[in-house]
Amino acid sequence: MMRSETPIDQIPDAQATGIPANFSHDAVDALKARAKRLRTALASRDVMVSHAGSLELMAQSYGFRNWNTALAMTRRNSIEISIENLGIGKRFAGSYLGHAVSGKILGVTRTPVGGVYRIEVHLDHPVDVVASKHFSGFRQRIAARINRDCEPVLASGQRGPGLSVDLLL
Repeated sequence: MMRSETPIDQIPDAQATGIPANFSHDAVDALKARAKRLRTALASRDVMVSHAGSLELMAQSYGFRNWNTALAMTRRNSIEISIENLGIGKRFAGSYLGHAVSGKILGVTRTPVGGVYRIEVHLDHPVDVVASKHFSGFRQRIAARINRDCEPVLASGQRGPGLSVDLLL
């Protein structure tokens, strides 16, 4: 019995980066099938790519840093993350100002605004927080505000841009 493939580029809510917001196990199966077809197509042109290499290429073509990050995103919708799950030293994956990030949690504290928490993290890789072609501003240590569901919020508690913690690694 064949499973039906979920076309990744037809998954609703795809972010501007191409990373599907509701990336699921079916989407992973679709990526694996596409990686296999890519490897076969490249081999027919005398370009040899390992199985792992084709998985990496396919994951990167959808905006993921690597195949492991793509796999981790399959858990994003199945595991509910809340503020109670966070702790000093725990590793996480998420997004910061449109960049896929991962890193270590340095601290989580309450703010005077109910339901708003301050989180401090150290990212594995610095991200450019400037949206200009003329200069860059890379940050690796970030302090941000999140709500109980680990979504980015403003100081007032309203949803806003910033750091989201999508899953614990």
